[in-house]
Amino acid sequence: MAGEISKAIGERGEDVAKKIFTEILGYDKIQTGTNIGCFKGKEHKIGKGKEDRKSHGADGLIGDISELSNRTLDIGYISVKKTEKVGYKKSEFSKHIRDLAYGLECFKKSKIFSEFKRNYSNIKDAQTIGILIYFSDLDDLYESVNEYVKDYNIPFELDFENIIVIDNRKISFWIDSILFDKTKFGNENVSFVYHNSGLNPATQHYYGTKMPLYYLYSDIIVLRITYNNEIILKFYYEEEFSADILRGMIDLAIEYDKLDSINEVIFSFKDYVKSQNEAKVQEVLLQYQPYFNPNKVDVTGHFPTLKNL
Repeated sequence: MAGEISKAIGERGEDVAKKIFTEILGYDKIQTGTNIGCFKGKEHKIGKGKEDRKSHGADGLIGDISELSNRTLDIGYISVKKTEKVGYKKSEFSKHIRDLAYGLECFKKSKIFSEFKRNYSNIKDAQTIGILIYFSDLDDLYESVNEYVKDYNIPFELDFENIIVIDNRKISFWIDSILFDKTKFGNENVSFVYHNSGLNPATQHYYGTKMPLYYLYSDIIVLRITYNNEIILKFYYEEEFSADILRGMIDLAIEYDKLDSINEVIFSFKDYVKSQNEAKVQEVLLQYQPYFNPNKVDVTGHFPTLKNL
């Protein structure tokens, strides 16, 4: 019985990961159920008295040529952990992070890594990040793992700089923003905007169907939406309203709209309260009036409510 429950939890986790990367973030496919040989069996075993580790299981592998760095392949090594408990547990988090870091280390040395790269031509570099999807669909859907692991000390030997944690809060943010607009306007009418990094490919695309993996770290999402023959530039911020964040997003909007071809710009904040923030918004817009047309700007929340009407 316990085995069946564990299997069901694992399948549910893989299904969520597939939906996130294919339906929301725009990747064509995700390679699942990959088994990778372990090169450091003794060091990579987890728990006292355990046998030396033989392999690592990657719940998913994704990749694409970077839109931000010339001739670079971005690869995501995905581990999915679904918790049935209320709240995230520090002990579980520590185990999952260590397990992911160990798997990522062996993946980079594996034949599977080499074969994965061969699927892409004309690349000179490959950047790999570990992605831990750690979620519970039985808990607060906007809960952040950060609230539970504030005092977690990352073991110095783990390559944590190349790991991103995707929790309930992050997944819900993407559902409220990207998936919401894809459902409303149609997948074909919603694109991710690519900023000028200074390292972009020679043939630079300014928007496209896939969200670059390094945008997973960002609290801001920028979408280009076509609707009724008009172009909408939409900025989503994961947190509550901030005048400084609004200024930063306006700076980006000016950069993206150099030809003044955008019909409407929307800045969306979580739980935006118009009565509290409208005066500050008008003050910021006035500062930018010589460079940016305030008449095509709307500042609002992710969803229409009494707070932001």
